[in-house]
Amino acid sequence: MLSAALRFLTLVVAAAIGGAMVWWLAGGQRQPINSAGLDAPTAAPFLRLPASVEVTQMPAAARVKLGGYVEPRNPTRLTAQAPGRVVFVAGQEGDRVNAGQIVAALDDDALRSQYRAAWAGLAGDMSAYENAQTQLYHNLYGQRTSSMGGPAFDAYDRAAVPFYNMAQSFMNQFMPGATSGPNSFFGGGPNQFLQSQSQAQRSFPAINNARAAYERQMAGMVAGQSRIDQLDAQLRDRRAIAPRAGAIIKRYVRVGDIVQPGQPIADIADVDELEVRLEVPVDQVGQLKIGDQVPVTLGASNIWAPVAQIFPTADAMQRTVTVKLAIPAGARAAPGMYALAWVAQGHNGAGAEAAPAVPTSAIAYRGSLPVAFAISERGAVEMRVLRLGDSMGDRTAVLSGLQPGERVVANPSPHLKASDGAADEAH
Repeated sequence: MLSAALRFLTLVVAAAIGGAMVWWLAGGQRQPINSAGLDAPTAAPFLRLPASVEVTQMPAAARVKLGGYVEPRNPTRLTAQAPGRVVFVAGQEGDRVNAGQIVAALDDDALRSQYRAAWAGLAGDMSAYENAQTQLYHNLYGQRTSSMGGPAFDAYDRAAVPFYNMAQSFMNQFMPGATSGPNSFFGGGPNQFLQSQSQAQRSFPAINNARAAYERQMAGMVAGQSRIDQLDAQLRDRRAIAPRAGAIIKRYVRVGDIVQPGQPIADIADVDELEVRLEVPVDQVGQLKIGDQVPVTLGASNIWAPVAQIFPTADAMQRTVTVKLAIPAGARAAPGMYALAWVAQGHNGAGAEAAPAVPTSAIAYRGSLPVAFAISERGAVEMRVLRLGDSMGDRTAVLSGLQPGERVVANPSPHLKASDGAADEAH
């Protein structure tokens, strides 16, 4: 009887202990409340937000950091002016060329035969020209042989006729009209002076024919020279010649390639004179003028570069103006390098009084662009491309890309990208 009572008592105590534990587990522990005032089961049970910071404000920087690229001054692209096969290339990328040097050449076998034929034709034209010149001179000034009496009579004729004409003129002074005029006994006509036989033999139609032949041969010789000039131009078009000294930046053809008119052959530029090309916002370009010194970062070096050119027009889509900075001689730079320039901030620029600011650690770089990762209300990550101002302490001014009050990832990982969830960042 006593043992049965002890067993019953043991069961009662065990049941009481079990009930107490069930009550404690089921109702004694309250559900936690999150910061939004919702019970924990209503939120994502495994979502953990990464460390984030709020975008604050700070005075706008005195200078704006703008990215640009190094490019050579006066680049030149040589293109094919005629179809043909490439038979010569001066060198490869990086090789230097002098002004007037042939960079590439096309085959000219077909033109060479035409060139020799043109010179042969010009030689014939020159010979005919000299003959026509001689004939004309002979018709004008050549010696004539008298048609009667032979050389003796011709000599007498040339000697006597001038005396006769002189006597006739002398008589006409004392007796006007006696030796000339309609009543003259020497015959009618306004001029009755005699001509020698050699003078009378000169035919004006023959002289005119000789002159016409001379001028035709002169025109033929000019036409032959023009044909040679035309072939010279065609031969010159089959060679790509460097207009100025520089280096081959890019080569598009090799020996044996077939090219067509307009096809690029090579890019040449003076790599000793380099520039930084910037796209400056229109509200800040007014702070620049030709000759202003602008700090520029090229790789690990910092230099001062003067403003060399400001384009007169703005890009309507980007609302920027192209500005070129001249890189000093001796700077460690090469075409295509990325450069950072600090341009003076205008008083009318975006955020001239105050600008959003974030810790420097919240800024990451994707390629060469500064970015930050903003956290949206639903916890997703959004990548924002930033335009940065100067840094003050551990904070950097953001001229565009963020607004005060937003939250950004404090220390973004190198693999973080847009549209990643906060849970992905946490893992």
